[in-house]
Amino acid sequence: MNKIKPTIGILLLLAIAVYGYRHRAGSERSSHGDSGGRIRIGTNRALGTVTPYVARDKGFFEQQAIQAQVIDFNDVTTLMESITSGQLDVALVGISSPAIWQQRGVRLKVVAAANGGGHVLLTRSDTGMHALADLRGRKIATPKPGTVTDTLFRAHIVHDLANLDPETDIQIIPNMAAADMATVLFVSHEVDAAITWEPFASQAEANYKGHIVLFDAAAEWRRQHPDRKHLYPVNVVIANQTFIDQHPDVLRRFLAAYTEAVHFINFEPVEANEIISRETQLDKSIVVAARRRIDYSAQVDVDASLETLAWSVELGYLKKAPTPEQLFDLRFLPQETE
Repeated sequence: MNKIKPTIGILLLLAIAVYGYRHRAGSERSSHGDSGGRIRIGTNRALGTVTPYVARDKGFFEQQAIQAQVIDFNDVTTLMESITSGQLDVALVGISSPAIWQQRGVRLKVVAAANGGGHVLLTRSDTGMHALADLRGRKIATPKPGTVTDTLFRAHIVHDLANLDPETDIQIIPNMAAADMATVLFVSHEVDAAITWEPFASQAEANYKGHIVLFDAAAEWRRQHPDRKHLYPVNVVIANQTFIDQHPDVLRRFLAAYTEAVHFINFEPVEANEIISRETQLDKSIVVAARRRIDYSAQVDVDASLETLAWSVELGYLKKAPTPEQLFDLRFLPQETE
């Protein structure tokens, strides 16, 4: 009997050791492997970046065993700082932001598209402006410098199409909030035109008589690119590189749910518009009108994306355009059913 006791003790110690090893391994897999399906998503309740809310409302994240925390941001700088510090795993932002922050040394990738189109240059009937050439000498309200809207306006609309110098031929009033543009244009008459985007353009058209659309970027893109499936890129989905490296399966499942939400928005517009209206607190008629100028897609048009970023290079916001390998990682994106 005395010889058996040490053997039992050794077996007990071995069992404890094996349990401890498995417990530690399981904990490490939870913290460094699949993360339990948890993912933190930065976005805002704007028309082009509302897709994660639609995915959440329809239960698409749950279907992929994803525990999604959707966090609303009003400021893109704060959002980008959050993904840089690892407080966010993925985010929906304008396409110029990841390129600019990547050149600052931030490790991130574009992993999917979000939406395209939507920009409108509005004026009043009493300004006498009817063509882009009439921008010369006028006051134009624009958003924050470096945004897709700003670069589209300065580099493409003013320089390329109107053959004007945005620095000398027009007077730009920058940093204007989209919600304030209609007021300064149609109420106080502080500016002669405003470059805005959906849904603010449709709201202005619904609320103010005497509006004139000087330029509809979506309509122009469709005219110039009849063979392209989607509009020019505006917002994209980015992921922190550490999250990509440590949790590829969670990213893959997130993108599966995200793509399903895009498909739902495109192919079930009546129900989708109800959800979008509720999440953005927009009247449904505005959502319907605004969607005529925007599109939703998870698939990335790399060539069109680089065309959009060329405006940022032209204006000096980017030192040089990134290569596709530097900016994009599309390995985890399922093909969109369209």
